[in-house]
Amino acid sequence: MKNKWEFDRPNDRIVAYFPAINEAEAAIITNKFFPEEPGKLIIYTSPLYEEKLTNMDFTTEAEMAGFFQGNDAVVMTRYFNKSRAVSKQTEENKQVLKAAGEDTKDLTGFKPEFTVEKVTETDLAELAELFKIVFPVYPTNVFDPYYLKAAMETEYTFFAARDESGKIIGAASAMDSGYGSAEITDCAVLPQYRGKQILPGIILELEKELLRQGIKHVYSITRAKSFGMNMTVKRLGYHYQGTLTNNCIISTGYEDMNMWTKKLG
Repeated sequence: MKNKWEFDRPNDRIVAYFPAINEAEAAIITNKFFPEEPGKLIIYTSPLYEEKLTNMDFTTEAEMAGFFQGNDAVVMTRYFNKSRAVSKQTEENKQVLKAAGEDTKDLTGFKPEFTVEKVTETDLAELAELFKIVFPVYPTNVFDPYYLKAAMETEYTFFAARDESGKIIGAASAMDSGYGSAEITDCAVLPQYRGKQILPGIILELEKELLRQGIKHVYSITRAKSFGMNMTVKRLGYHYQGTLTNNCIISTGYEDMNMWTKKLG
């Protein structure tokens, strides 16, 4: 498993994946990342290196079951912008997690009423329009069909739900992490179709596709204050494993994001 990282400038963060951290990787973290001083540095790594990073002023914000080829990961962060380390929505987060914890509805065997199918290149312009309607601001450029095409040709698989006329009314994607796991993301449903359990149907179809690809561990990073998204993944059998503070810009500004994980099959 290879180490990789990227400077996500729109969200003022570096996101790194280090399955192993030896002295060379420790030097990279110290010498390459720190001089750039992003607002937030995020490292996905094995719990074996948790103490090493803790000694380098990192804090564990989340855990991820099965992320590295079936082995667990921890998500560790260091803040160079100290104000970014302080959540502005702690009470909202608590209320959402309390509601999700008390909810007993199970959607793991749900059968969608709408047609759900894999997105093709001819659907990308319509898919981009859906994202424009649903998301005022988003961490990635899903509003551009060319971006979606490039994503689909690399690590993303998109599924969409359609109404009787064939119009796309909801969508979501699975992003292959490159480590034997995948993220359920880009979840969007037109406002007039919400409350009709469209998203669970899309996610379940994505999970089936991932199993066909041999991927058995999935995760979803949801807006911490979104009752709808947190409730949806909880009802689909995902387990809460931590909150990432001011993780990315979505809607009106930086927001906390909850980590939810699930083993398929």
